[in-house]
Amino acid sequence: MAFFIVSIALGILILVLLMFTVYMYVKLVIAVRTNTEVPNWMYKIGQGFKSKININYEDFTEPAALWDTNFFILCFILANIFFYFVMYYQTQNSKKAFYICVGLQAVVVLIAMLFYFIVKLILFFVSHILGIYRPLYSPTNAVMAGIFVTALVYTLWMLRVGLPERPLDIQIDNSTVVIGETKASSLLADGFEFYGKDADSEIVNKRNSQLHYGELVELLRDGKSYGFMSITPTFKNSDKLENCTITYYEIPGDSEVLSQVKFNDTDLSSLSIQDFENSDLADIFSLKPYNYHQYKRSPLYTLKLQTVGYSLWKSYSIEADFFENGSVHHYGVRAQHTIWE
Repeated sequence: MAFFIVSIALGILILVLLMFTVYMYVKLVIAVRTNTEVPNWMYKIGQGFKSKININYEDFTEPAALWDTNFFILCFILANIFFYFVMYYQTQNSKKAFYICVGLQAVVVLIAMLFYFIVKLILFFVSHILGIYRPLYSPTNAVMAGIFVTALVYTLWMLRVGLPERPLDIQIDNSTVVIGETKASSLLADGFEFYGKDADSEIVNKRNSQLHYGELVELLRDGKSYGFMSITPTFKNSDKLENCTITYYEIPGDSEVLSQVKFNDTDLSSLSIQDFENSDLADIFSLKPYNYHQYKRSPLYTLKLQTVGYSLWKSYSIEADFFENGSVHHYGVRAQHTIWE
């Protein structure tokens, strides 16, 4: 839970930094339109945001300062487009290229700053030849500083939390369960029962594992076993079963109802070990995740979605375990989140 709170706090910090950057830009626009000066603190921020290279910034506000700021914002937009296409060329995957581009905004800002200063350097030499003085403005540099710091903190945050992935859903005899979201009460309403439990049974999450949360209980209906589920209190250490969340589902390969179970609309009974050996696991289950990793080493095959971490967004995984002779031992789907650890 502590990691979840830290991730939320960093997200709020990014929002505050972004709002402050927008506020500085609005202050600059108003000052230019009213022919006044920006606040002194903006000059100080602009003067303070410098590299080791000695660059002089002018502490005054005029239309050229706003033009320079708008030009940098344009450079930032173009840098995003450029970086996306570079990543797409390298990965040949539009979603992965988008994920990398969104996650590494600090790199994009550095590219934008490089392009901006190259253009300014060219204009400086041209202006010098023409006898025109073209200064650099501290208000512009203040807005650039805001964008850079926001992008830097955002990148560090993204490296920690990543982007949310679409939850995995399973179909059990015409009932749909979204792992990590569906409550046990939904299955009870569909006529299922949990072996040895009722709606008011107390479920305890001992928080002693990063894989198995709450209690693992057999799922039954009409006397038939439909596999096993981890029933987990959502935000508490203990809760009534009907209020708990389904965080894991497993069905044995020899189950008589295997043909009635699907993972993301994929019929498990139609799969074989050859499918997992020869195909991408994301393709087998018709998934198009932003960020995933697959582990393929017979007899265990695992597909994990959202690999950065699960302090803010849930991480999901599908596993297929086989015996040495190639027959199915079990299929499983799980959701992970720090609120349950």
